[in-house]
Amino acid sequence: MFNPPFFVKFDKPSKFFSMKQFYSFSILFFLSVLTFGQERYLTVKSKDSVNDQPRFMSSFGANIKLNGYYDVFGGLQDNETFNVGLINVYGDNDAGAFHMDMYQTQMKFETKYVDKSGRELRATVEFDFWGGNGHMRLRKAYVETDHWQIGQNWNAFGDEVLWPNIMEWEGPPSGIWVRSPHIKYSNQFNNDNWKYEISVEAPINDYNRYGEYDILVDEAHQITPDLVFALKNQQDWGHLRLSSIFRNIRYELNGDLSSFFGYGLSFSGIYKPNRNSLQFQLVGGKGITAYMTSVSGLGYDGFPTLDGDFSATPAIGGWISYEYFFTDKIHVNAVLGDTDYNLNNVNRTVSDGSEEVIVLKGDVYHDHYYGLFNVMYDPFERMTLGLELDYGVKKIKVDGTLNNVPVQDTSSRDAMRISFGLMFYF
Repeated sequence: MFNPPFFVKFDKPSKFFSMKQFYSFSILFFLSVLTFGQERYLTVKSKDSVNDQPRFMSSFGANIKLNGYYDVFGGLQDNETFNVGLINVYGDNDAGAFHMDMYQTQMKFETKYVDKSGRELRATVEFDFWGGNGHMRLRKAYVETDHWQIGQNWNAFGDEVLWPNIMEWEGPPSGIWVRSPHIKYSNQFNNDNWKYEISVEAPINDYNRYGEYDILVDEAHQITPDLVFALKNQQDWGHLRLSSIFRNIRYELNGDLSSFFGYGLSFSGIYKPNRNSLQFQLVGGKGITAYMTSVSGLGYDGFPTLDGDFSATPAIGGWISYEYFFTDKIHVNAVLGDTDYNLNNVNRTVSDGSEEVIVLKGDVYHDHYYGLFNVMYDPFERMTLGLELDYGVKKIKVDGTLNNVPVQDTSSRDAMRISFGLMFYF
């Protein structure tokens, strides 16, 4: 069964390859592998070996994904995933919309090399076509040994093993599934059930989403990486994992260069005594919305305050999922999630591009709710068909002034989508 965690949205489209061009390249690669390798799963091995392992082994694989959906209502008609954070609570377009694409299909190249002493070196390069209009996007590119991983892979603040088995690939609004360049070290204690990780991650700026409009805030070059520490306990039934992140984020406010401190804590786990599984993740902190699924990219890591300073946004959330197998081929999934983040004492000054300037002062509270239920059928090994109902609610409460006029308002809007698709990997 194909069950990978996919969701970063902010990579830039490739300028060189289209989906059609890459498929042509893949066919040539297939022919090459089938010509020179006899393995069933498109694998090439060297003839010499070390400790009964081939010195060199390389393989190619594909995760084929049909992404189909019908928006019943809620204003997400133009979004490929069910992103609760993008619901426009002030909109009223509830027209239905039907869509299908193959852009979430992935291609993966993997290589393993064993030196004369028996040490292994592994490398992975992975692409998909979610870079805009079917263009290629780099998902992963890293090299690793038993203890080191260098390159772009899942950020260590999240738990890469977790992912609810769902058709839509946004995931719960508080999920942490970010890929970033990093240098990561991992090792075990004397007890093999315990593993720790220390990772230096590329910084992610997310406090100035509408830079052309906000006339107070400017982006600044970052000079420090994000730092992650994690501890994991692995058992036969699954695992529990605790991770923390520390960030120093630079910005310019009214032309003055400064910075604010962000930090977060995540607790996650999976309980899988048999084929059925329970997964969960809790996350909280300040200045970490760049890492939270439906909030990432919306510019809420930090905000200017009435005190003339810049504050990290407090955020908290969590999700839980359960998968149950009725038979070897029929299984269902249920997911619930919630995310809350608040802008307290905010002082946001924006311009709409004309002479009009809008000044918002006070407190703004955001709540995102997410629910999902699906039925999946596995007609063949490595193939899954699924039908799913997605439902979400976004609520915004404002308590302050707008251009010096008192405002106390609560607005909310819900959205519903029917997702369906096929997943096949080889």
